[in-house]
Amino acid sequence: MRVELRFVRGPRAGQSYPLDDNGTVIIGRGVETNFRIQDPSISRRHCQITNSPQGVLIADLGSSNGTYVNGNRIGTWTQLQPNDQVILGNNEFQVAAVQPRPAPSQPAAMCSNCNRPVNAQDLASGRVRQDTNGRLICADCLKQFDFEPNLIDGYTIQKKLGQGAFGAVYKATQTATGRIVALKTIKPQLVSNENDVKRFYREAETAGKLAHSSICGVFDAGECRGTHFIAMEYIEGRELTKYIEQYGRLDVGYSLKITIQIAGALAHAFGQGIVHRDIKPDNIMVAVDPQTRGPLAKLVDFGLAKSFTSSGQSGLTAPGEGMGTLAYMPPEQLDNALMADQRSDIYSLGASLYHMLAGKRPFDEKTTRSFILKILNQMPPPIRVLNPAVPQEVQTIVEKAMAKSPDERYQTPSEFEADLIAIFNKLAAKYAAQQRG
Repeated sequence: MRVELRFVRGPRAGQSYPLDDNGTVIIGRGVETNFRIQDPSISRRHCQITNSPQGVLIADLGSSNGTYVNGNRIGTWTQLQPNDQVILGNNEFQVAAVQPRPAPSQPAAMCSNCNRPVNAQDLASGRVRQDTNGRLICADCLKQFDFEPNLIDGYTIQKKLGQGAFGAVYKATQTATGRIVALKTIKPQLVSNENDVKRFYREAETAGKLAHSSICGVFDAGECRGTHFIAMEYIEGRELTKYIEQYGRLDVGYSLKITIQIAGALAHAFGQGIVHRDIKPDNIMVAVDPQTRGPLAKLVDFGLAKSFTSSGQSGLTAPGEGMGTLAYMPPEQLDNALMADQRSDIYSLGASLYHMLAGKRPFDEKTTRSFILKILNQMPPPIRVLNPAVPQEVQTIVEKAMAKSPDERYQTPSEFEADLIAIFNKLAAKYAAQQRG
């Protein structure tokens, strides 16, 4: 049965949209819709209407202002009746020539993932959910995914990699390029402080300025139907923390290789006027280098980074506000993150190297107060006390990197990197000589 959507209010008032049997229309202000209404009061993809065998169905597509049928805001599939009033922002239409049909014996739709039939009972019971592109997903696939495959336009999500307080990280394919990416998302309704959203985008902006083999690349960022996202380089590896948890103390050569790579990343960032301010094993991803079979380290999460060439101008860090992670935080960053410079990152990387070699963090206190007192007033136990296999020269490098006074540390990441490379080459030569002899 042919159906007409007759618009009585808005830019399209006086116009009708015909909808034949099994026809579907997506209404919105975006160019990708079937029926475009250039009105800011509606979303780019506002709602979807389907003339299915069981009747005319309408569903909201996550619009900002909502879809209302006879004054009631709807979400997933809702059946329309003759003369129903539908309001989309400042637009209104009525449904004409709708005739109720008997319940069909054939399925009303198919699951967009597994192509299993979806019947009227599934729709009515809510066992089927509509994703953000208007496609149906059956209950079995929902259990498998625990996400919406088409959450972000231009990307197809494959699996969830992790879940945080504000959002999640997914493995996804960028449809235009076929590139595999990590899709980091947050939902604004879960964020109480608007600065958290600003810091989220600062991560994309900052990392987007950097191009280094040991820094996770950023390809895209934006907002789609209320979900903020960053598309970044997908790393087939794990956080450094996971390796420490699994193996305890890591091999000296392995630890030095990781630290050398991250020091090189910090040197590149420093050259662009950027300090990270949250260096820690959780923010270092480690994969296997396909050429050397050794560790391939990548620095991630520039959400707390700042440009020291425009310090204080973003307004996201207040004077006197400490930011970062206590176990790896230098003394000068405790009270005022604006004081952090490249030497603060050097301290935090030194603390991370300590954790790798000792199998435990430099300070591991139970209260914030005791953490702060230790960081301000004490050096951690010498690494060689906890791991005698660590050469004295390596311990000396770590202690210099973690000096209480920034003036007593390495002054640039390149200086730190140079000493790390020198001791690594020395130890490698010594090991090679032992193997020959």
